[in-house]
Amino acid sequence: MSSDPGSTLGNEQHRTCPQCAVDGQPEPFEADDGFRVAFVCAEHGVHSVVDPFEGER
Repeated sequence: MSSDPGSTLGNEQHRTCPQCAVDGQPEPFEADDGFRVAFVCAEHGVHSVVDPFEGER
């Protein structure tokens, strides 16, 4: 799993699994410091996590 702080919602690369190039399913969850969205590949698992409110805190 990788957390890419450079990913923004305007850049859709965080959705794509780096191993098979399939779009991951978004799965929201609550972290210690706020809300996050994990993108999950059905075959390879979680491949990225983004903070949709990054820059607003």
